[in-house]
Amino acid sequence: MRAAVLAIRAGVFDGRGSTAAVGDGALGASIELRTSHFDGIRLPWADADNSGPVVLVLAGHAGAGASTVALAIAEGLALNRSVQLVDYAPPAQSGLSVASSIELGADGAGWRQGRRGHLDVFRLARRAGREGLPRLPAADDAERASVVDVGWPLAVARLEAADGTSEQRLSYVVVTRVTVPALRQAEHALSALGGEPVVAAVGPARWPRMVEAGRGPLLSDLRSRGRVVRVPLDRRLAVTGLTGDRLPKPVASAGRALAALLAPRLPPAPRHRRQAAAPKGEQR
Repeated sequence: MRAAVLAIRAGVFDGRGSTAAVGDGALGASIELRTSHFDGIRLPWADADNSGPVVLVLAGHAGAGASTVALAIAEGLALNRSVQLVDYAPPAQSGLSVASSIELGADGAGWRQGRRGHLDVFRLARRAGREGLPRLPAADDAERASVVDVGWPLAVARLEAADGTSEQRLSYVVVTRVTVPALRQAEHALSALGGEPVVAAVGPARWPRMVEAGRGPLLSDLRSRGRVVRVPLDRRLAVTGLTGDRLPKPVASAGRALAALLAPRLPPAPRHRRQAAAPKGEQR
């Protein structure tokens, strides 16, 4: 894990040189990261050109389901405002690789752009080199919100660098499965981030007794104040992953609930925002 963090700090994901594997227990994937002596972490949303609000969706542990939650939140917010969904996962590990309805190609700034209804979807066009990760795509609307699927490698670096203080422009969503070890790791993430995050709990509505007993104080407090939203598991998504088809209704509903919790921290949306067009296969 230390080698992975050092590699992320360098912003290098090319897989050459000495490597460390970060295993994804749920997906069976591994990510090779190059180690480096560079000490700084350049978090790409910190110096973005756009001044709009940023929602960071972080997995509390590997395989939490953060990409699905990020998409659901982005679509929930896009019902009332301009939104772009930005994926910082390495291209080979992206959970949003085929989530767009229309592919628009690479933009020359390090992003591959797609569209999903009125939602702009940006994915890394290539592994980051020595120049590091690209900044958030510049928004043509000052009020446009950016929902960022941080990706597991960068989430590790973000949590490693966190000091428990919140940043005014950022809102956080921590995604966790409903298991004892998952909630233990999510509690650590909540402690590192500070502020008033929202938790997306992926799993059953009724938590097993052992899971209830293993809840940490921060998660318990957020749950008591209605800041934990259940995201149901979906068998189809578990098999197919995210595609250009609409999200299952229960998952989309959870995304709208999460968006409603995040909305008070976002600037008011334009009054005459047009409703987002449906992804393919969806009728309104």
